[in-house]
Amino acid sequence: MTSLLRTLRHHADEVSCCAFSPSLLATCSGDKTLRVYNSEDFSELPFSPLSGHGYGVHCCCFSSCGRHLLSCSTDGSAIVWHAGTGEVAAVLLHPARSPLRACAVAPDSSLVLAGACDGTVALWDFPSKALRRCSAVSEASVVACCFSPCGQMFVTGCTRGDLKLWDTDVTLLRVEKDAHDLGVACCSFAPQFKVEGRYVEFRLASCGQDSRLKTRLVSRRDGADWGMELLHVFTSQVSPVLSCAFSSDGELLVSGSVDKSVAIYDANLGALLHTLKQHDGYVTAVAVSPTVAPWTEP
Repeated sequence: MTSLLRTLRHHADEVSCCAFSPSLLATCSGDKTLRVYNSEDFSELPFSPLSGHGYGVHCCCFSSCGRHLLSCSTDGSAIVWHAGTGEVAAVLLHPARSPLRACAVAPDSSLVLAGACDGTVALWDFPSKALRRCSAVSEASVVACCFSPCGQMFVTGCTRGDLKLWDTDVTLLRVEKDAHDLGVACCSFAPQFKVEGRYVEFRLASCGQDSRLKTRLVSRRDGADWGMELLHVFTSQVSPVLSCAFSSDGELLVSGSVDKSVAIYDANLGALLHTLKQHDGYVTAVAVSPTVAPWTEP
C-alpha cells in the first residue's frame, strides 16, 4: 500500500534531483539552490536553502556516511557541503569549466566523480579535494554516472545512448553500445554485489529517452573481460524515463517518467508493484530512503 505523505513546493524552478541520507532529504533545482529537509517530518532545516552555484543545479547526492552533500551545476563546479550545517566544505572546478550534469561519491568516500557536457569526467580525491584526473569518455554529453558498490569501478551514460564501465584510473572495461535509443538519462547500481571465488557480479539499472528502464548483470569470472547481460526491460511507463534508483536492500527499483508517473518494481522478479500518479508535471528525479521499511504486499 502506498500513500502521499507530503508535497514540498519550495523551489522556484524545476526540481532536477533528490537524494536521501539516513536522516535528511536534499533536493536541487534550476533555481540555483539546494534545499535540505528532515526526513522524519520533512521540515526544512534552518540553514536551507543552500546558495553557491551560479547556474542551475543538475544533481545532488550524499556521502555514504551522510556527513557531506555533493552538488554539481551548469556553472562547471561541484560543491561539497557539510550536511549538518550547510557550510561549503570545498568547491571543485572542472578544468575547462564545462557544465556538469551528474555527480557521485564513492561508497567509501574516497573519490568524487562528475560528468560534463564536453564528454569528460572529472575525478577528485575526496579527502584532499585535489583533482585526480579529467578524461574524455564520450563524444556526447555525459549525463549519468554512478560508482559500483565496491568503489573500484564506475559507469557513465551519455546522450548518444551508450553505457560504459570504467575503473578508477578511467581505463575502459566494457561498452554497451546503444543501451538506450536516443540517450541515457540515469544509471544506478544496486547496493549489493556477489563474490564467489573468482566470480563477481553487480546489478545495474539504467533508463533513458526510449521510455525504457533496464537492469543488467555486470559480471566477471577468472580475470576475463567484464560482461553486461540484460536481465529485465520495464515498459510500464510510456514516455522517457528520467531517473531510477534501487532501495537500500536492492529489493525495489523505482523510476520517474515524463508521463508524470513513478513506478515501483520488484527488482528481482521484474514485476510492477505500484504506479504513483500524484505529480502534475514530469517526474525528473526519484530516490528511496535508506530507512524505508522492508516492502510487504498485503
